[in-house]
This record gives sequence, C-alpha cells and structure tokens, in this order.
Amino acid sequence: MTFEISTKKVNPVEDLTFSYEQIADNNRDAEGTPQTNERGTQLFPLSFSVTLHSGAGIDVRSEIQKWRDRVTKTGYFYLEGKSLGPVVQLRKVQVKNTMLDDLGRIRLASLAFTFKEYDRKTTSVIDTSALNVGAETKEKADRKPVNAGAASAERSTIKVGAMVKITGTKYYSGQKIPDWVLQRSHKVSQISGERTLLGHPDGINSWVYTNELTLV
Repeated sequence: MTFEISTKKVNPVEDLTFSYEQIADNNRDAEGTPQTNERGTQLFPLSFSVTLHSGAGIDVRSEIQKWRDRVTKTGYFYLEGKSLGPVVQLRKVQVKNTMLDDLGRIRLASLAFTFKEYDRKTTSVIDTSALNVGAETKEKADRKPVNAGAASAERSTIKVGAMVKITGTKYYSGQKIPDWVLQRSHKVSQISGERTLLGHPDGINSWVYTNELTLV
C-alpha cells in the first residue's frame, strides 16, 4: 500500500504521529534506592490518516476493502524510502467523514490507521504480509550470505542474556536488516538451534542466524 501525490493519484499521509516512551516502575524499596526502575521502552506506536476522494483518481470503496483485508498484517512503514521504526502491526482502520453520491457510491472518506510495534509474545496472529513473506528454508540457505569470519569465530560463550552484534545482513525471515540495527548491540533472549531471538520484548524482537552473531 502506498501514499502518493502524483498526476494519477492524490492521497497524502496526514496527522502522522509516533512516540518513544520509557517503561518504568515506581520503586517502593528501602530508603536510598532510585525512585524508578528503568525497563526499556514501550512498544512503538504509529498512527496517521488519509483522505480518499474519487476526484483524485482513487476508487474509495476498493481502497477501504484493501485496508480491511490488511488489519492484523505486519510490515515496515517507509518514509522517504527509509523504514520509520521497527516492524508494526495494523491494529485498526477507522472509516469516517464519508460522502455518498445519489447511487450510494462512496465518493469521499477519511481513513484513520492505528499501528503498534509487532510483539510475537503478545500477538498470536501469524505474519502473512507480502512485506514479510520469507523464502523457503532451502532458498534461504542458498541465498544466505556466507560470512567466513563469523562462521569460524568462537560461539560457545554466546548464551541467553549476552550482548551481541549482528554480522549478517538479513533476518532469519529473509528481510534485510537496517543499518541502525547492525550498528547497535542487542541482548540474546532465546536460542533455538540455527536461530537466535534478540531484544525480546523491549528491543528489536527479531530472529537472526545464530552463526551471524558476535559477542560485544
């Protein structure tokens, strides 16, 4: 799904809103301890709206149905060709301010979208979005870049709780890993054979190849 202003279509993003919020608990322990306990950040929220107008080259009813079918799907939101934040899930599509013609066709409508960072722990919906469909296991093995240095490095000390950096270029799902993720250190949350879960639940919350990690 795209939002654009061109000679063929006009449906710009409006009221784009997102935030970064700390998770903190009130500390009621003995005197002298900090007033809050820092526990990372809240899941990334994202919302915006668009106005659909048939006079701007948009089939309003069809566009609404397309968004209806995408509720619960996951993917990245791209702005200027770069992903804005982590993978998010479409939680809600609200249709309002509709205008009908004499034949009952929707000629004008406003759509408000509510997204939230996708957390596998609290969400049971399987990701089937075209943005996130990965290759078959054999295809992933064939296409996975070979990192000889990483493969020969010592891995025995990488365990749950360790801080690591990613040396590969793709997630276990097959998606490309953004540069900002590669530049940061991540906490190992779970190890399952050839794959490792990093940053769950307050970090990137993503699976990567175990042999493409190096200790910080």
